[in-house]
Amino acid sequence: MSETEAKPQKRSNRRYILLLSAVVIVVAGWSGAWFYGRSVLADQLDLQMGRMARNGLTLACSGLEIGGYPFRYEVACEEMRSEDRRGTQGSLGALNAVALVYNPWHVIFEARSPAAVSVPLSGLSGDLTWDTARASMKFSQASLGAMDAVVRNPEATFENPLLGGLISADKAEFHLRQMPDRPGALEGYLSLDALALQSVPELRDTLDIKSQARIAGGAALVAGADLATVVKANDGTLPVELVLFQVMLDQSRVAARGDLVVNGDGTLSGKLDLAIGNATALLKTLKPLLPPQDSTVSVLEGIVKSLEPAAREVDGLPTIDLTVAIDNGVVRIGFLPVLRIPPLFQAGT
Repeated sequence: MSETEAKPQKRSNRRYILLLSAVVIVVAGWSGAWFYGRSVLADQLDLQMGRMARNGLTLACSGLEIGGYPFRYEVACEEMRSEDRRGTQGSLGALNAVALVYNPWHVIFEARSPAAVSVPLSGLSGDLTWDTARASMKFSQASLGAMDAVVRNPEATFENPLLGGLISADKAEFHLRQMPDRPGALEGYLSLDALALQSVPELRDTLDIKSQARIAGGAALVAGADLATVVKANDGTLPVELVLFQVMLDQSRVAARGDLVVNGDGTLSGKLDLAIGNATALLKTLKPLLPPQDSTVSVLEGIVKSLEPAAREVDGLPTIDLTVAIDNGVVRIGFLPVLRIPPLFQAGT
């Protein structure tokens, strides 16, 4: 080979070596960055679990692994268990989490059935299964910032010392976020499609439920604090704005909104504005669900009858409006007590 022919060959080899060197440097740099990010992620998991433990919620994950090289971080937990300071325990079959390398604070979760919960103070226990359960969560340095979750075909069994039941639904959605315009406030939304109370054969129709609430000072709940601790930190009263609570049952509808307070003993107080569509048919549906000696439906029938002349039409349904007062869990319409809402937690525990 002549010297003239050798020069282009040398230049070609030099470019190849430079390109190969650049690739090696990029791969090495990317690998180093990925493994550094993996160590940061592991530290954050420890930090978040430690913060929850200090707030009374202990999480344990068996077979914890972090993978996903080179473009993702994948955290796999074969079985997750939790316990709070009051002895409430929960378990989850498996949990997988995935985040992109360039956006590790946005995590996609997928949970595998089954799950279980036990609340010794109330004697409540339950088991939950589903087809798919996925959630999108956005984290900050301090806590969870927002969550969107969808569960397909959930089915739950529960029991306590007084009763047990089986319920199912076509779909459950849950959305949660810290409100950007109200520091420390938490907003949540829940919907259940085609909820069936399978252990109540008298109720043949399914229910569609939608609920939206805002909790001032509730942001600590997504940092792992339990409800009783948050109420105590807010001087024994936690304000809750019920933006919407709606239940659809066949041709009847109940909608409520208003302001509530969670008291230091776990009971609710406040006032709600109710709009009941097709109230007569609704009471007829509910009557077989109560014991024969229970007078609740009779009392409500009298109230509905007195309000029917003032009913208005909403979406084709005759709708009556009334105000409900709640005093430490006791629900009253006017001066008549109609039911009692159990405390959300046990005081002093």
